Amino acid sequence: MRIHRTIGLILAALLSVSAALAGCQNGGTSDNGAVVYADRIADLLGLNGFAGVQNRFAGMVEPQKTMKINPDTSRTVKMVAVVEKQRVKAGDVLFTYDTEDLELQLEQTELEIERIDNQIVQYQNEITALEDEKEKASEENKIEYTLEISNRYSSIKQSEYDRKTKQADIAKINEKMNEDTVYAEMDGFVQKLDNSVLNGNSYDNYGNPKTFITLMADGEYRVKATINEQNMMQIHIGDTVLVRSRVDENMTWNGVIEEIDYENAENGNQNGGMYVGYAEDPYTSSSKYPFYISLSSYDGLILGQHVLIELESESEGLASFALPSAYIVQDGSSAYVWKEKNGKLAKQTVLLGTYYEFEDTYEIVDGLKEDDAIVFPTEDLSEGMKVVVNSGVQDPGMQNPEMQNPVMEEQGGKLP
Repeated sequence: MRIHRTIGLILAALLSVSAALAGCQNGGTSDNGAVVYADRIADLLGLNGFAGVQNRFAGMVEPQKTMKINPDTSRTVKMVAVVEKQRVKAGDVLFTYDTEDLELQLEQTELEIERIDNQIVQYQNEITALEDEKEKASEENKIEYTLEISNRYSSIKQSEYDRKTKQADIAKINEKMNEDTVYAEMDGFVQKLDNSVLNGNSYDNYGNPKTFITLMADGEYRVKATINEQNMMQIHIGDTVLVRSRVDENMTWNGVIEEIDYENAENGNQNGGMYVGYAEDPYTSSSKYPFYISLSSYDGLILGQHVLIELESESEGLASFALPSAYIVQDGSSAYVWKEKNGKLAKQTVLLGTYYEFEDTYEIVDGLKEDDAIVFPTEDLSEGMKVVVNSGVQDPGMQNPEMQNPVMEEQGGKLP
């Protein structure tokens, strides 16, 4: 089983600090007493408290297909034919529109077409009369009659265009009147019915659009959960997860992340009640993104059941993990990182795997393990420099003052 822990989010928060610290390496180009500081990968992966990383999420069992139905905002709903939790079959009536307004519009448009027709007849009669008068007029006055007749023909063309527009309006009105009933398009049940939408209450307190009717289809299940934008780099399509019952922790199901919906962010408070094990910060808000898990078995699951979703267990170790590309130096067809080895700085060749474009990280397949300590690469680094490994990663705002300069000259056994 491929297991990876994307630490791009964690390290991205520290990159600016690491780069700034590494930028202080002035003159440390050999084993001449210069000191650089490194962080263990395992420490970086364990920064749950600082970066908000977590490996457990709350989810809910839902059908493979969910349909959200909202009424046409330009129309009035006359009758709702269903209630919440009601089972429906494809073709059953969900609601109907009031067509009274459309009937009035149709009548008004037909009257306008009749008026246009009368206007065209009037223009034609005027043209006939003007042509008769033109025959009797003097040569010097015939030009004026010619202009008047030309104007009438132009008015007829405009009226004919207006008539076509009104006829198109009638076709649209008739189409709407024929679609006065909205039907269910699949077998299932009404998961939710929000009548407040009919009163113009179209958004919730977080600015998310409400749904009038939510239909859940019969058939196989899947699990839906959401991940915060600060943690979204933890997961990828194809990652394996463990789905655990909230009632009986011994009941589990194996699943795979099949979809991450980056297009439909949900705004709300940062945790939204969807994350487990971390206190909610009421002063922080961010977007959440839904993701979906397909299961290898559905035995024992109930539609609407709440479950816990666990990423790969920490106890399973790290067969592979991902590093931000900024930590990786690529030299032609090979790549390396700066690593602590026996207290000295050394280049370590690594074998790169999958590149995750969204996070700008590379999977490290070979060459590093979680106990290794790495240094952010700068031009001032050279092999043989002395390396001090930090004892755990700290919040950059809480760094030890002695760590503010990663490259220092030892003086009398003490760091200045």
